[in-house]
Amino acid sequence: MNDDDRLRWGIAGTGKIAAAMTEALRTLPDAEVVAVGSRTPAVADDFARRFDIPVAHGSYGDLWADDQVEIVYVASPHSHHHEMTIAALDAGRHVLCEKAFALNAGQAREMVAAAARNDRFLMEAMWTWFIPAVVDVKRRVDAGEIGELRVVEADFGIPVIDEGGRHRRADLAGGALLDLGIYPISFARYLAGDPVAVRALGTIGPTGVDSTLGGVVSYRSGAIGVFHTSLDVRSTGRATVIGTSGRIDVHWPFWHPTSFTVHHHDGRTEHVEIENQGLAHEAAHAMERIRGGHRESDVIPLATTVSTMGLLDEIRAQVGVVYPQEREE
Repeated sequence: MNDDDRLRWGIAGTGKIAAAMTEALRTLPDAEVVAVGSRTPAVADDFARRFDIPVAHGSYGDLWADDQVEIVYVASPHSHHHEMTIAALDAGRHVLCEKAFALNAGQAREMVAAAARNDRFLMEAMWTWFIPAVVDVKRRVDAGEIGELRVVEADFGIPVIDEGGRHRRADLAGGALLDLGIYPISFARYLAGDPVAVRALGTIGPTGVDSTLGGVVSYRSGAIGVFHTSLDVRSTGRATVIGTSGRIDVHWPFWHPTSFTVHHHDGRTEHVEIENQGLAHEAAHAMERIRGGHRESDVIPLATTVSTMGLLDEIRAQVGVVYPQEREE
């Protein structure tokens, strides 16, 4: 493949997830990372040196304006996703935006509108929906291998001690839900379909963000999703998918697993192992859609992303979490 055939990426952010995506893109022969942007020139320069990226921009505005960049990966804290995504779209760039997609559904709708008015591709970077083992679990559920789906259980909790870190900061839209809880909620939605209602309870920590919460989501399919998430404790990180004639145990970490076990009610057990390439799967899908002339994913459509943000809004409302930016609005 010639260099001209590659889709040229710009990385907006220099944190751990930006580094992970940059590494993933380097494994794809049809992708090329041509630029990185940061608020600080020195930080951008350091990231560019680490990953042999040709251009380092000391501002995000310069990254959006770089005509060598065709698609931007927004890897900032989600408190900045709305502003950065719209700016990149308005500059004519396609965007793959890390989860959580925005602070709330209102912001998500504005991001979708920006993609439409600029005729650009936009997708939420929920990598779980593209991990081969998870895709195979869905195939089995849809094929009726465990009967009719009734329950999806999943949890994600990790202890975050630093009260000053982004996970605990209200001004950066911290809290367990948008950082961690979005995974069990999105995992269940991938398998069960559109949600109908949610009931949630939780604890708000001293910094004003949710520290531990859990709940139950009902779906139009008749299934329910049971989830919990926490910044206070380490949970199992596994998921269980339960049907009328069997269950599937998705092993840790369920959000990007390499194995699962199918238990049938007749006593049969099947252990499945499927390797994955992490973030590369969602990036490859985005590029395939862009090359096909599409402006959204057919796996995780923008309407699905917006409604998931609405579900997260409702959970926060029930628990009592409001971000400072929302009060200002």
